[in-house]
Amino acid sequence: MARDVIEKKLFIESIILLREIEDRRDFMEEEIGMDMSIYEEKFLQIIENLFKVHFSKEQFALIQYYLYQVPTLDNWDGKVDISDGKDIITVDFETPEQVWNVVSSLKIK
Repeated sequence: MARDVIEKKLFIESIILLREIEDRRDFMEEEIGMDMSIYEEKFLQIIENLFKVHFSKEQFALIQYYLYQVPTLDNWDGKVDISDGKDIITVDFETPEQVWNVVSSLKIK
C-alpha cells in the first residue's frame, strides 16, 4: 500500500477517534458530572505534539478547528475558507476525509 494511502487512512481513523473521545468526555461531564479532561489531558497533548511534528502550523490549526470548535458551532455550513496562495477559496470541511483533503492540499511544496 502506498505511503500516502496509509497516511490518509491513519489520519481519518485518528480524527474519528479523537472526536469520539471528545464526545465521551462531554457526555461524562454532562450526565455524570465527571470531568475526564484531567485524566486525558496528557494523552491528548502527546497526540497534538505528534500532529505538530508532521503538519505545519496552518494545517495543525485547521485540525484543531475541526476537532474542538466545529462541534460547538450552531448552523455551521460544513465549509471553511482557505488561501490557495492567490485567492481565498471555500472548501468542504465536514468529514474527516474532507479535512484530510484540505490539510494535505496545504502541504509545503
